[in-house]
Amino acid sequence: MEQELLAELDRLHRENNHKAILHRIGTLPQEIRETYDIQSRRARALGNLGEYAEALEVLEAVRKEGEQDPLWWYRTGRALFGLDRFREARPCFLQAEKLDPSDKEAGYFAALCATASNKQGKEGGKGNKF
Repeated sequence: MEQELLAELDRLHRENNHKAILHRIGTLPQEIRETYDIQSRRARALGNLGEYAEALEVLEAVRKEGEQDPLWWYRTGRALFGLDRFREARPCFLQAEKLDPSDKEAGYFAALCATASNKQGKEGGKGNKF
């Protein structure tokens, strides 16, 4: 059952149907809804909808389970990146890359964070426009 559910959520993700993911998760019994795999996918959907602060809250709630998961670090980095918290995001991307050296996207975002942090510092923390 759980593998089928995860496959369904991943299919909805590939279809860019992030609101449907959140709706589907909302229909689950609490004991399933609160599992790490479900919460991780919930955070991904929230991030893809631009709800970075809420995604970060979800990820922080499952931090203990996610500490060895490169996706947890990547998703945390993306939420922080979306909130223009580049200095905090960069170590997350570096940890994701360390745990999964094949993840080139994490390295790309780590480099973006370094550039954005430098630019943000030069502009007095007024934000960043790429």
